Formats: sequence, C-alpha cells, structure tokens
Amino acid sequence: MEAGSSSGVAWVAVALVSLSTLGGAWMARRHSRRVTVWLAIASALMLVTALIDLLPDAWRESVEKGVPLWAMGVSIAVGFVVVTYFTRKEHAQVSGPGARHAPGLHRRVREWAGAALFGGLGTAAALTVHRAIEGATLALSASAVVVIALVVHSASEGLAMVALLDMAGQRLAPLLAVACVSPVVGMVIGTLSPVPGQVVPILLAVATGILLRTAILGVRLAASRHEDRRVPRRHVLTAAGVAATVALAISALQWIPGQPNLAEKQVLGRVMARPRTVPTPLRPSPTPFPLRDRRQLRAAFASGALSLAQVFARTDRLTLRTRVAWLLDGHPGYHHDHIADLLHVNGITPDHTVGDLNERQRARLLAKLS
Repeated sequence: MEAGSSSGVAWVAVALVSLSTLGGAWMARRHSRRVTVWLAIASALMLVTALIDLLPDAWRESVEKGVPLWAMGVSIAVGFVVVTYFTRKEHAQVSGPGARHAPGLHRRVREWAGAALFGGLGTAAALTVHRAIEGATLALSASAVVVIALVVHSASEGLAMVALLDMAGQRLAPLLAVACVSPVVGMVIGTLSPVPGQVVPILLAVATGILLRTAILGVRLAASRHEDRRVPRRHVLTAAGVAATVALAISALQWIPGQPNLAEKQVLGRVMARPRTVPTPLRPSPTPFPLRDRRQLRAAFASGALSLAQVFARTDRLTLRTRVAWLLDGHPGYHHDHIADLLHVNGITPDHTVGDLNERQRARLLAKLS
C-alpha cells in the first residue's frame, strides 16, 4: 500500500512539472510583444539552470559513476559547439548574395529568426533530456523539496524555450508536448529499465553546453533588436533579479533541514546488491575516527577499517548525510548489479541517507550484509 501511495505522489509530481512548463510558456506568449525582456530573462534562467543545476549534477554523477572529468568537459564542449555551428551557419546564409538584395530590416529579421530557431531547437533538445532525467528522479524520490525545485525549473525552462521559438515564428505545440511528456518517459525508464549510470553525466554535460551557448545566443538576439546593439539596463536588471531569485530559491530548497539533500540526488542509475563471499576484513577500528569527506568514509568502509555497524553507529553530520546506496556500492564484496533489490525490498530508495534509515531497515541491512 505504501508503494502504491508513493507511486501516486510521483505521478502527481510529474503532472505538476508538466503544468509548470505550460505555465512558463503561457507567460512568454501572453507578453510576446516584450520580446527583448523575455529573451533577457530566458537567457538568465538558462544560465542559472546550466550552472547551478545541470553542471553540479553532471560533476557529482561523474565522480560517483567513475566517468572521467575530461569526458564531461568534452561533452559540454560538444553541446556548446553544435549550437554554435548551426547558428553561425544561419548567419552565413543571411549574409550571402541573396541577403544583399534584402532591405536591412528584413535581413536582420531573417537573422534573428534563423538564430532563434536553432537556439530554440537546441534548447528544446537539452531541456527534453534534462526533463527526462528529472522524471527519473521523481520515480526515485518525490519529496516536497524535490518537487518544488523541479516545478520552479520547469516554469523557467518553458519560458526560455517559447521565447526563442516564438521569435522564430515556429509552431510551439509539438515541442511543448515533447517537453511535457519527457518527464513521464523518464519516470517510466527510471522505474522499469534504468539506463547505465555512466551515461547520465554525459547527457547532463551535453545539455549544459547547449544551454550555455543558447543563453549567450539569447543575449545577443536581445541586444540586436536595439540600434546601439546593447540590452537596455532595465531589462538587464529585471533578468538578473529574476535569475537571482530563482537561484536563491533552488539553493534554499536544497538545504531545508529534515529533507533529503537535493544536491546529492541520484538519477536514472539503480544500484542493486546481492552479497557475495568476501575476505575477512581488516580489524575494525574500535573507536570512531575523524573523516574529511564522504570519499574517505567510503574508502574506510570498503577496506574494512569501518564495518557497516560502525558506520550506522556514527552520529556525525557527514555520515548521516551519506547516501546508503552509494556507500554500499563502493564495497568490493557487494555486486554492483544487485544492490537495489535488497534496498528496494526494505523500502530504501537511492536517495536514502544513513540518517534516514529506521531501526528495522538498519537491522535488516546488517543481517544481510554483515
């Protein structure tokens, strides 16, 4: 019954994310005449999404899944360069022989529309990937903090996508439909058939590069609509204020006491464990010892310097906020492909931290893994 209730909450959360996307799109369309300010706001929000949400997620996933950081950097560059290539190609087309016969205003309109189209399509692709991963996150953890943060993201992303596509004169319904359906697809994938964990940071990094380049493009398009090729100061201040508010809201939500740390969420990858015979570990340390970070905690557990019972007995903040699935996955004696079965049977999601475990869950894990 509890699982059914959790699943129902997750589906409600997916619906809220989709409605929030439509809400952001409606805001952009309702005030479509104020294109410059919407482009400025959209660009600022894309920067916030890329730098505060996508990039940290990609970094954490790379470290935890063993993906080289250089691969993440290359993926960001690929996303950035692809959008740059297509938008520059469009600039080249409008500056050819045919463009010289067009009046200056028409040439500029074609330039805006072409660049906005490529930027909008790139944004739609990046946000679709991002939204699918968010849907998988909801499948694993539909806490109030996660849902609120994703709703805020979705509204800003819907606004950004529509601001660019509307400027290009493109039909919005198909891409909006894809953006709204992708969380559902991600949730189904995250529940039934998770993709390899190593793929997640690569997808996030590509999406980061696309959004970074599209944000720069949006600023340039907004500036190109004015004779002095500069975005008006009032629009800059408005965009900065909106972006700062969203960034602060997301950051505050991530650190509400008593909630799972959104900054440490795990998406798409499921870790499943079936204990196997392991060598006798080193004699556990009889007394707690200070740890610098979670990597050192994981290394101590993996080497046998700390037993699972000793980990559960620790009361320091670092240990209590360490995710159980990630900790167990680091032990050489537990098979990576089978940990989630054990956790799922005991009602432990990939987002559960050591501090979230109740006495029954701790006792069952100790009985199976000690």
